[in-house]
Amino acid sequence: MNRTKALLVVVLALGAAFLSGCLFVPAPPTGIIEGYVVDHLSGEGVAGTTVAAWPQDGRPEYWAGTGCFEPFGTTNAAGYYRLVVPEGLYTVEFRKDGFATSRVEGVKVGSTTRVDIVQKPVFDPNCPVEPPKVTVSGVTEGMTITGPINLRIDASGPNDIQHIYAAFGKMPGAGFHTNPREIYSDTYTTGEFSIDPATYGVSGNTTFEVVVYDMNDNRTHVIYRVFVTPAADPATIAAPLPPDSPTRMALAVTLSKKVEFFGAPLDPQAAPAGGNLYVELRWRRSPDDPANATGYRIYRRLAGETAFRLLYTVQATGDGTYLYRDSTPDLRVGVMATYRITAYKGTVESAPIEASTTPLPPWDVRLVSPADGATEVGLLPTFTWAPTALVGTTQRYRVWILDTAHGAPYYIPSELLDNETSWTFTGIPETPYERLQPHRMYQWGVDLAIAYDDATSPTAVSVAVNDGVLEDYPFLMPKDLFTFTTRDW
Repeated sequence: MNRTKALLVVVLALGAAFLSGCLFVPAPPTGIIEGYVVDHLSGEGVAGTTVAAWPQDGRPEYWAGTGCFEPFGTTNAAGYYRLVVPEGLYTVEFRKDGFATSRVEGVKVGSTTRVDIVQKPVFDPNCPVEPPKVTVSGVTEGMTITGPINLRIDASGPNDIQHIYAAFGKMPGAGFHTNPREIYSDTYTTGEFSIDPATYGVSGNTTFEVVVYDMNDNRTHVIYRVFVTPAADPATIAAPLPPDSPTRMALAVTLSKKVEFFGAPLDPQAAPAGGNLYVELRWRRSPDDPANATGYRIYRRLAGETAFRLLYTVQATGDGTYLYRDSTPDLRVGVMATYRITAYKGTVESAPIEASTTPLPPWDVRLVSPADGATEVGLLPTFTWAPTALVGTTQRYRVWILDTAHGAPYYIPSELLDNETSWTFTGIPETPYERLQPHRMYQWGVDLAIAYDDATSPTAVSVAVNDGVLEDYPFLMPKDLFTFTTRDW
């Protein structure tokens, strides 16, 4: 066959392939960006947030590049989204009317990448919702780090800057869940500062991450993948130890109400609707900590999952006990979470210690009698209340009474009441007051209402009310406060 005939055969074959639809051009490798967008006070999913992604280092040639057809999605009722994109390095942006904008830069897509966002309502709807521009000097993608590094973070934008956070190995933010982290407030720049990966217990492949908030709560999160030179391998490393007090290693804490402050904003990422949810992990140090341990690795597997995944790394400091709070958004009421904690140094990792917990549902308590505004109430009244749901095995309460004429004292039974829905006032112990005073106005309420899966050794609690009674949990103010007036003698 001569060259002309051969060329004709090729052209005819290509034409037939086009006509039959049988010509396949290999698609570029793709990956997935997925995660949750949750409310900043409760962790409840935010529905209807638009999520858009675009390549950080320029668009591939097979994209039109108009900006109108970038990969995008919208969060569902649970706040979940999922984008399918070509492999590469991406910027992902989250927008919704009435909310501040969040932008995440440096999202690396290979297979499946998680990006979870805490979305805040815009502070002032009349101010810009463009996220800050962030410049980091002293850290580059893929760099190797052998010890403390000096760097500088600068931020700018249409609004003043509120906070600049920085940390190794995690997304930094509110101290309740993300300590340790660096924080600079009310400034456009950190100036030059030093940060040591050893403070964060990281080793090998990890991340350096920066989060910047402006005064309108717009947010930019920048991620760099770095390599921290591991320490030399020990021959062996001893496992961490379970806690001795309290005896439980994992405690799921469900809060029935949205909570903004507990020393600092919670910024929770997991919750039932209208509440908060996190798991508190405690353990004792490995016998090799700190001389022969770099840190601790925390792994988790949820019911239905086949493998444990690494959640977090904690620095080995030599402290007797350690605390970590898991607030990731895939935690769910009624879904068992199993945790493993190991000690490690170099490439050597200890055997794990393990614990499981199943978060309880939220609940609340309502006052019944004396009713709000009641008159002619007896001087030895019985107070009754009702839980909105029976949660766990034990519901524990405390009742208080306020003499409004004097503003004090609070009359409180000395004991906490387990699974009781009434309490009768029988006088104030160690005082001459055997009854309430006649023709006096009082207020009453329940200032503690907590449910336990096991009152003796709980692995899960659900807090309905905690008006400063227990310091172990955030304060949750009671919904009801009733006023009544006593009768004559």
